[in-house]
Amino acid sequence: MRFPSTLACILVFVFWLSYELKKSSNHNQEKKSFLELDAEANSVRKKPLDSLHYITIPTESLPFFSGIDEKLTSYQETVQMLSQKPIVNLSGFTNIDLKMEYGAANLPILSQYDQNFTVLARTLLQWGTRLHELGYDQEAIQVLSFGIDCQTDARGNYILLAQLYQSQGNQSAILHLISVAETLRTSQKDGICRDLKTYL
Repeated sequence: MRFPSTLACILVFVFWLSYELKKSSNHNQEKKSFLELDAEANSVRKKPLDSLHYITIPTESLPFFSGIDEKLTSYQETVQMLSQKPIVNLSGFTNIDLKMEYGAANLPILSQYDQNFTVLARTLLQWGTRLHELGYDQEAIQVLSFGIDCQTDARGNYILLAQLYQSQGNQSAILHLISVAETLRTSQKDGICRDLKTYL
């Protein structure tokens, strides 16, 4: 009776060992492919950045207030400061993607452009939220809508805007938010779309 039991243990061990070896082989192959791809990307020569989609902040049409609230003033000053800097939304692109497309030498400046976008997206949400808290809902919609135009992936931007549209009975605007969210290049997309549909 012990023989079949021993044989079964041996077979289980062989299957397990085979699985682990295959998994290790696949991991090594993926690591090798990544390193090879990164090496190839590092050899790409610097290219012009003219084709980038630069974001222009429409300071003349956004609702800037004076002397109402310190937080509001701080957010507005940040946006004004960013309006003088190059801003590009590079969400969803890896460093390898960027190096392959624009050359390795451009990676530091591209990272700065993307960091400018991150600060902009965060500040627009803070600004819109503060306007809503102060009772300026129409102005909050203006600010948050600009965030949507920039294709922010900040969940709060979409949700607060959906709440404001829902309070106005504006379902078509919520549908527009969903259509924009569906085009996002980040892992946040599905969750944002799912949350927005609850406001219909």
